[in-house]
Amino acid sequence: MRRIMPFLSTCGLLPQRVGPLDEEICSLLAKRKELSDENPGFPDSDLISKWSQKFALNVNWLRRMFVVYLQGEECY
Repeated sequence: MRRIMPFLSTCGLLPQRVGPLDEEICSLLAKRKELSDENPGFPDSDLISKWSQKFALNVNWLRRMFVVYLQGEECY
């Protein structure tokens, strides 16, 4: 049986002000899962590049975020 190790944050305690944003991220992921019928697909590279610029996010980091999402919950 595989043991799951607890995740220990190296950033200290999460400030209370970002907790609601994290909850919203979880809500949006659940909505995306529902709308995609649990077949997440992968956004077009051009879209990811546009979002990277629009939201001032590193394009490679954003791609990795979708790769992790694409792997699905069952991978963990």
